[in-house]
Order: sequence, then C-alpha cells, then structure tokens
Amino acid sequence: MNALLPPFGLRSGVRRLAPVTVVLIAAAAFPGCGKKGPPLAPLVRVPASIDTLAARRVGDAVFVEFRIPTANQDGTQPADIARVEVWGFTGSPRDIATLYRYGTLVATVAVKRPPEPEEEPRKEPPSAQEPAQKPPRARRPEEPGFDQGADVTVTEPLTPATLVRVVTPEEKRALAAGPSTAVAPPLWPTPAGGPLARLYVAVGVNHGGHRGAPSPRIAIPLVAPPAPPSALTVTYTEKVATLSWRAPAGARKAVQEAGGPDVLPSKPIFVQAQASAYNVCELPAASASAPPPGGPIVLKLPVPLNEKPLETTTFEDPRVEFGAERCYVVRTVDTVGGLHVESEPSPKACVTFVDTFPPSAPRGLTAVASEGAIDLIWDPNTEKDLEGYLVLRGEAPGETLQPLTPKPIHETTYRDTSVRPGVRYLYAVVAVDKAMPPNRSAMSARVEEVAR
Repeated sequence: MNALLPPFGLRSGVRRLAPVTVVLIAAAAFPGCGKKGPPLAPLVRVPASIDTLAARRVGDAVFVEFRIPTANQDGTQPADIARVEVWGFTGSPRDIATLYRYGTLVATVAVKRPPEPEEEPRKEPPSAQEPAQKPPRARRPEEPGFDQGADVTVTEPLTPATLVRVVTPEEKRALAAGPSTAVAPPLWPTPAGGPLARLYVAVGVNHGGHRGAPSPRIAIPLVAPPAPPSALTVTYTEKVATLSWRAPAGARKAVQEAGGPDVLPSKPIFVQAQASAYNVCELPAASASAPPPGGPIVLKLPVPLNEKPLETTTFEDPRVEFGAERCYVVRTVDTVGGLHVESEPSPKACVTFVDTFPPSAPRGLTAVASEGAIDLIWDPNTEKDLEGYLVLRGEAPGETLQPLTPKPIHETTYRDTSVRPGVRYLYAVVAVDKAMPPNRSAMSARVEEVAR
C-alpha cells in the first residue's frame, strides 16, 4: 500500500512535471533562440576598378589618363569614392602591397560627392499640423575635385630617381643571405631582355579610406626618347593643309623596303626594329589647365590628328577654315617592347588660313536679242562661298568690258535694257566669292549679240 501513490499525489506530480516538459520541448524546437552570436562585420563598399587607364611617354614625362568610376565594386551607384590615387613603381613589385608601400604616389585626385537626389513632390494635401511647404534644403558647399565619370590626365616628370629600379628591403635581405634564399616571384615580371619599365596603376579610395581593386597596370619603357623632327612647314589650298617636316638625325629606318608596284614583297629572316614614325598634333589654345583647389595640375596632351603613327614625313589636314589660325607640332614615335615612346614636340608651325582662291569662271553664257533688250543666261557655279556674279559689257570690236552690275547679283540671268538698236555688244560674266577682300574669277567666254 505504501508503494502506491494516492490519486491526489499522482495528479500533483503531473502538474509539477508538465512545465518542465514544456520548457524542454521548447528548447529542443528552438535551439538557437536567445543565443547571442558573433557580431557581423559592417558592409564596406569600395569603388570599382578603373579599367580605362592609359599612359603616353612624351619626352621626359609620362601622361596618365583615366576615368573616375561611377559605381562601386558590387555594382551599386553612385560610387563611394573620395579620391583616386595614381601610383608609379620602377621595376617589378612582388605584390600590390609592395607597390603601395615602396612605390611613388604620383597624384591624388579629389572626387566630389554626387548631388543629393531631389525630393519628389507631395501628392496628398498636408495635414493641419505641418506646413504646406517645407523650407528649401540647404545647398551643399562646392567641393574641390572632379565629378564621377570625368576623364582626368595627370603627368609625372621622369627624374633621375624614377629611372632607378626599386629594391625593397626584403630583396636586399634575400640578396645578402645568398642565392639559395627563396624569393616570391614578382606580381608583374619584366619581359626577359626587355628594358627597365615604370609601372603605373590607379585605384579609387572610398570615404572611409578603403582602397578598391587596382586598375590594370601600364608599363612605360625607360629608354632615351627619340629626337624631334625639324623644319615643319604648312602649305594649303582651299580644301586641304599639307604639313611636311624633316626626319631627325638618328631616326630608325626600315631595314627592308616595303613591297609595291616596282618592288616585290618579301619576308625578313630576322627580327628588325620598327622604323621611326610620327604623330601630328594641333596645339590647343591653352595646353594646361588647373582644376579647382585640392587637385593636381592637369595637363591635357593633344590627341594626334593621325589615327596611327605615320611612316611618311607628310600629312594632310582637310580642316581648312578661312580666317582661323592653326598651330601644329610633330613628334617622333619609336616602338620599344610593343609600346610607343614619343619625342619632345618639334618647333611649332602656325598658319592663318586666308581665302586667296577665286571661284571658277562661269560657263555656258548665252545671249538672246529681243525688242529693246538682250537677255543673258549662264550655268551656276558650285562654290560654297560664292557671293554672286558681275555682268560685263562692251561694244564691238572693243576689248575693254565695263561692269553693268554695281554689285554681285545672285541670279544666273540678266536682262540688259540699256542697249541701242543696231549696235553689236560683247558680254562676259565674272564670279565673286565672300572673302574679304573678295576674290574674282576669270571672265567667262565672251558672247556677241546685236540689239534690235
């Protein structure tokens, strides 16, 4: 009897155990509930990589051009970018950290914050508690620097320090320890047998100071630049300006003449250096401009007028505009390791285009006599700057013709009503252009007619 629990005791035991059972079931159903995990790292957005990096070696300077990113690395826009850093490194860095640590910060380009989006107009009427119109948002003060998406060009002069290969402390220790010491291969190795090169990369930095992925590198060979051309001259017609110059002493020449009508094509049996070529540039009105305070001095290098380096010492520019002045320079271009090295510019040659080119003489002049008048008709000229025509008349057999029209007429017909019956008249027409002073064509063929 003592082993049996009374009914009340059994019910009480069930009541005491039930809450414990419920708690255990709940804990089994939600094992992570209430447990504090490790904190998540904050989301950091960095600018996208600059994939538009380009560089040109001109004389003893390197011009680096790039476009500021407009998006982040994850594709979101606008980019969180405070500046763009341009780095230079002579030699072959082991990794990107080595380039940042021992390279040269060539330029820091400040980037403006994008403008804040405008608030959409309110659709529902305002409540009585809030004003009908909000005060205008305060304008953000103008920031120094460039907008996202802008094209920027910076320059670095090649000083004696930049022409020396960078040797890091790690390399010095490895060299001191002996040839058996293992050294990690460089990030961008120099081609075997190639000249020493200076590498350039550009990288965007966000407002928190975090760098994005670096741009693809550009390698500029550090060799002596070629000499510039000389004796640049400019001649022109009404349609084209022709430039000619003299190749510099020491210019590379083609070892083998190219095939042509009188020369059979052939293939060389050894590797030969490419012959010197040339770039023609027009000098802009201002070759240098300064951005707002806080940015580097930006030099805009003129873009060559020729699509690719010229193998001849002449060039034709079809952009003849009368009254305009153009100034040209020419640079020698040598190819080293697949990259172009340009010389300093030649002495500039400037020309102001003056219209000294008369129209062609009118053609098809015909005279028809009628009662008290002689009618003239001729073919129209096709010059774009044509002002009109002067009609000339004389009495046969005289050689001198006098103008009947005091100023040029635009029509290609004329009715002479000042004739005397029975007199034989000579007529000719002259075309006149819009130049100042005007250019006159030669006279048309003369025609004769007797007035009635």
